[in-house]
Amino acid sequence: MTSLDELTAVVVDWNLPDHTIRSVQALLADGVPPQRVVVVENEPTDENWSRVAAALGDSVLVRIGSNIGFARANNVGARTLPGTAYLLVNNDAFVHRPGSVASLVEAIRRPSVGIAVPRLLNEDLSLQPSVAPFTTPLPALVRASGVSRFVPDGWQPRLSTHWSHSSSREVEAAIGAVMLVDGPAWDELGGLSEASFMYAEDLDLCWRARERGWKTWFVDTAEFVHLGGASSDRRWATRERSERIGRAEAEMIRDHLPPARAALTIGLMRSGLAARVACFSVARNRAAAASCRGSLEGLGRKRVEQRSAPAAPEPEIEIVRPEPD
Repeated sequence: MTSLDELTAVVVDWNLPDHTIRSVQALLADGVPPQRVVVVENEPTDENWSRVAAALGDSVLVRIGSNIGFARANNVGARTLPGTAYLLVNNDAFVHRPGSVASLVEAIRRPSVGIAVPRLLNEDLSLQPSVAPFTTPLPALVRASGVSRFVPDGWQPRLSTHWSHSSSREVEAAIGAVMLVDGPAWDELGGLSEASFMYAEDLDLCWRARERGWKTWFVDTAEFVHLGGASSDRRWATRERSERIGRAEAEMIRDHLPPARAALTIGLMRSGLAARVACFSVARNRAAAASCRGSLEGLGRKRVEQRSAPAAPEPEIEIVRPEPD
């Protein structure tokens, strides 16, 4: 049975040491032993690596010579330090309510629960909706129609993300800023999908878990503050970021739905986005219009069949483990 002394917490960083140190220190304050934390540094500068090593030297540190992406880096971290469960924490997510990690651990002790997720809060402590339905035709229609916010809470969260997040319960999927995955589920699923550099791997994990009989559980007594976009906003402009999200979502939908249902779902999503682009353009909201255009472009990308190509060389990986007492 999982305990805080046996789980593995993985925090992935791409040259944001202040966030990473704060995130890990919040986990330690919430009872996670430092030696059970793996910090994965994607292509860090020497200065940032030194800062993280100085502050978090009691944890396992992994330095990767190139930025291999979010999903792959988490998988590397999990392989570096096997545990009875894997707590994946974005480096811009911080424990807010004491005992949150223990509450997540308690949740995966429920029968068939393979994934537990907390309530996420914005920096101003307002609710950050994170629970989502699987992207199938009906939720896509609700989203495209613009009535998501008006769907009664009792019908949520199977139709949209606008749920009160007021009670612990089984859900279909959730944004993976923080996820605790039970060890047997993680092993059966093979960790996160590395199909994309970043995005949709969290929703895909929940979807694959459901297909194999595992439940995802939302825990209202666990709370984390999540800033959101800390790394991606530095790498991509708004439109490019949205395009990548849309492309990853489209690939995920095609992976999990039959061709006709996948095409219908994506078509509904694109129609809703096209309407939003028109509305935002009329309102001269350039940022929102650019975001929707990016998503529209991403969803419109056709699947490209993978051709055989020489395997990319494995990146250089350095692992620094804490000195034994």
